[in-house]
Amino acid sequence: MNLLGKGFADKNTKIKGIRRADIFAKMAVSASKKACAGFDFENENTEISIIVATLFGPHVTTFNFLDNLLDYSDSGVSPTTFSHSVHNAAASYIATSLKINGQSLTITSFNDPFKQALILADAWFEFNQAKKILVCYVEEESDPLIAAHKHCTFLSYSKDKISTGAASILLEKGNNMKIPEKILHPFTYIEGL
Repeated sequence: MNLLGKGFADKNTKIKGIRRADIFAKMAVSASKKACAGFDFENENTEISIIVATLFGPHVTTFNFLDNLLDYSDSGVSPTTFSHSVHNAAASYIATSLKINGQSLTITSFNDPFKQALILADAWFEFNQAKKILVCYVEEESDPLIAAHKHCTFLSYSKDKISTGAASILLEKGNNMKIPEKILHPFTYIEGL
């Protein structure tokens, strides 16, 4: 794989045009736009695919939805909150914002999701499923997750801090980038590319 661009975003990133999106999706879109700066996907005759990788998905929005469900029952819950609690919502926002029409997939795993995303991207290139692939890694901290995290170990985080942010890379088929054995800190790994 060859790296064409990369971009980063944090929870304070402002982005226009997606005002109803949650922070998770906003970070993913912002990082993806930065990674794709200079590419006009709408007018380019190239198939672009999207892979979003995350350990926990949009769990802040999911917890918010569940809280509202308990407080107001199913008739009082916001449909917007429910739709944003779906793991693939960030990929949908990326596709809509960048006008990308290719396939998309979200990988959620406690075991090295960014590496799994790179393996999937490599397979899609190998089988000519895409000309370019946008891979986004996004995580968001929350009070419930911080409390739970103190009692267990996840490979991608230190014991005392959960990272919040998004990082995206735009890839094309090639041999300049090899997939490492493990990616313990995806944000640091992407910075080093």
